[in-house]
Amino acid sequence: MSLITNEHISIEKIKKSKIDQVNFDKLTFGKNFTDYMFECDYKDGKWQNPTIKPYGNLVLSPATKVFHYGQAVFEGMKAYKDDNGDVFLFRPEENFKRINTSSKRMAIPEFPREYFFEALHTLLQLDKDWIKPGDGNSLYIRPFAMATEIGVSAAPSDEYKFMILMAPAQAYYTQDVRVVIAEQFSRSADGGVGYAK
Repeated sequence: MSLITNEHISIEKIKKSKIDQVNFDKLTFGKNFTDYMFECDYKDGKWQNPTIKPYGNLVLSPATKVFHYGQAVFEGMKAYKDDNGDVFLFRPEENFKRINTSSKRMAIPEFPREYFFEALHTLLQLDKDWIKPGDGNSLYIRPFAMATEIGVSAAPSDEYKFMILMAPAQAYYTQDVRVVIAEQFSRSADGGVGYAK
């Protein structure tokens, strides 16, 4: 793997794309991921070491705080490609604001704007072939942050990881949707965290 440095982000290049292993006519939502992912760690009071690397597994201690207290947030947005091959994002600025609003509520340090948009732009350049044009086709983008400090004490973590994954997608629903309204449950209570994803 070769290492390239963007303005802020290091990039570990893949040797060979896995795109040929994916059947784009029969995608299951959120099961096939692109060649690259973004990762950035929060330690010693700052976000550092932003890196784009080949998609792969993480190694985490079973005592990592995210597993015990659920200190994590996520968002989701989509990228689309038109017939000319141009890529468009749906409301990326609002997505960025929402993940930082959720982070603040969950005592996770806000993620820097320049890292977020540079990572997003670079990932989309690297994985542009994963975005197929046509009605219903998109690239689902999942930014998320989680507590990574090791320990089971009931306190916010001092260490975090921010990541962005991407997955090719088709229309989520292939037919009309039947809506169910539950009157006995509430997603959000006053003073709670229901608005934070």
